[in-house]
Parts: sequence; structure tokens; C-alpha cells
Amino acid sequence: MLEYLFQNFTGLDIIIIILLFLIIISFVPLIELKYQSDLYENIDKFNKYCLNDDVNLIKELNVKSSYMWNMSMYLYDYDNISKFFYRKGENYERDYKELNRDLSSTIYDFKIIDNIMKIYNYYLGRSLWLFIFLIIFFISQMYIFIIMDTYDEQDTFFYCFYKTLQDNDAKKEFFRYYVYILCIYILLFIIFFSIILKKLTELYADTDTYEYIMLMKEFDIILKENNEKNADIINILKKHSKYKNNDVSYITINDSKIVNELIEAYESKSRKEGYVKFSIENKENYSIRLKNLEKIEYYNSDESKSKVKNKVEDIFRFIYVYILFLIVPLYILSISLQGKYTYMLFIIIILIIFSISVYSIYNTLQA
Repeated sequence: MLEYLFQNFTGLDIIIIILLFLIIISFVPLIELKYQSDLYENIDKFNKYCLNDDVNLIKELNVKSSYMWNMSMYLYDYDNISKFFYRKGENYERDYKELNRDLSSTIYDFKIIDNIMKIYNYYLGRSLWLFIFLIIFFISQMYIFIIMDTYDEQDTFFYCFYKTLQDNDAKKEFFRYYVYILCIYILLFIIFFSIILKKLTELYADTDTYEYIMLMKEFDIILKENNEKNADIINILKKHSKYKNNDVSYITINDSKIVNELIEAYESKSRKEGYVKFSIENKENYSIRLKNLEKIEYYNSDESKSKVKNKVEDIFRFIYVYILFLIVPLYILSISLQGKYTYMLFIIIILIIFSISVYSIYNTLQA
């Protein structure tokens, strides 16, 4: 029956092609997220293999070689992450603000700044155009459906219908079902779009990446400013650097001995200052107290990394939903184009499904 509506309607081809393009643009962030997670996981495995799985040698790897560092750098806007630090005296319980899981932007120092949840913002931005396009298209179709009665005698209005539907009432009835289906299609997209956004926020809220990257940022600030007042901590960090000594990513810090040295240096400095609410000196007057310093080893543990990997897997499963969203417009486009294009479009669908299925099975077997 769909050919009754869509044959000989060239304007629809353009709409469907735009829709397909926007759908593909929308799910690209999910594919990239999965790719990045797999890439850094494989690098992690490769490092262990090259070091013969020796725990002591693995602990000597610098920060930039770790899965948690690379994934955290991918998940967060590292350049703007310092904007989420409290200033000295603003908060004595925390060093930094909690992430706002409901907003893509937040207010800080009376300025609106983007939230540092980079992948959340990336997916939201890519999908927003698809959402707007679907809403506008649905409104236009509803408008046509509402004014159809005013064109009862003008057969030219029904140029998009197949010529065999000569009865106007039949045309209107068919268009009614078409609007219903379109409404269901858009509602399903909104539902799954909301679920995916929620899943993305869980990647931030239910893993240790935020605590980890904020602690690393504190170390980075200390190193780059190189304040003489922080010499004890800086010397420990530089002592365990193999290459650059002013960048935390080149520091070897995943070792209990180093962590104990840092804790001792921090506590000693705190005692010298003579007050409990101590914060390390820095140019921007951020509240830097190296919270959760003792958890560095845990952040790089298999348990902590598994939290991130499992969340990424949960998000990536929604790629199959996008395949369903692609099938409908591809099928309509195949009807409109007719001929050999029909076979080509279905081959593309099969290849997409096959490729993703093989990729998913491969990762399952690797686990």
C-alpha cells in the first residue's frame, strides 16, 4: 500500500535523503564512543602483554598509557574542566562542583558555560537537528491533513498519491493512517533519544571518571604553575616522570609507594600551614586539596575500568534501534526510486546489520 502514497513524488526523495543523513549523523557519536573504548582497552591489553603482565612494570607506565586517562580525556572537556573547581572558602566539603546531568550548559561566575560532559553534548548536538527536522515535518503533514477537506474538488492536491486512488475519501483515509504511522515513528525516536541521553549521563554518574580526571587536573595545575610553596609535592611528581615533568600525563603515579609519598607530603604541608581547611596554593585560587588521592590505584583497577566498559556496552546496544529507524526511510526511498535502486538499498541494509552483528559477536567472544 505504501506505493500508493509515495510513487511519483520526487519531493519525498529529498526529504528521505535528508532524514537518512540526519539519522546517520545522530548515531555516529555512539559508534565513536564504542570505538574509543575498544581502542584504549586494546592498548591496555597490549601494554600488559608487552610487559609480560608484570604488576610492577605495569605500575611504571605513565598516566597517558592508562585506559582511565584516555577515556576520561575523551569523555570530558579537559580544557574547561577547571571552571568546575570551587574557589577557596566557597565549599569546605568538596573541591569541585557536581556534574549537572540534566543540562548541557551551566552557570559559573555569572557566565553560561558548556557542561564538561563532552560526549553527552556531542550526541545531544548531533541528534537535535534530527529531532527538529522530524517535528517540523510532522507539523507540515498534520497541516496538510487538516486542510484536506478544503481541496475536495481539486485532484491536483493529491499529486503525491498513486493514480489508481481516484476516490478523495479513500485518499484522505489513507493519509490519515500515514499520519498515525509518522506520529508513532517520531514518538519512538523521542523515547529512545531520551533513553540514550539518560544512559550517557549514567556513564558520567555511575563511574569513577569524574573523580579521577578532576584529581589529575589538580596535579596538572600544580605541575604547570610550579609554585615554590608546593615544592615537596612537585618534586615527588617530577621524580616519577620519564619524559615531560610539567604535564601530569607523563607522570608515573599508579603505585602505592608514590601515593603514600604524596599523601605524606600533603599532610606535612597541611600541618605547617596550621589549619584544617587547607588548600594548595594556585594562581586562580581554586580549592585544591587532592581529594581521593588514596584511590588512585583503585581508579586504574579492573573493577573501575569495567564500570566504564559496561556502560559503553549498554549505550552501544542502542545502535540496533538506529538500524530500525534507518530501515523505514530506506524502504520508502526504495519504493520511490524503484528499479535497481531497491536492491542496492536492501544490500546496504543487510551489510550494515551484518557488520555490526559480527563486530558485536567478536567483542563478546573476546570478553
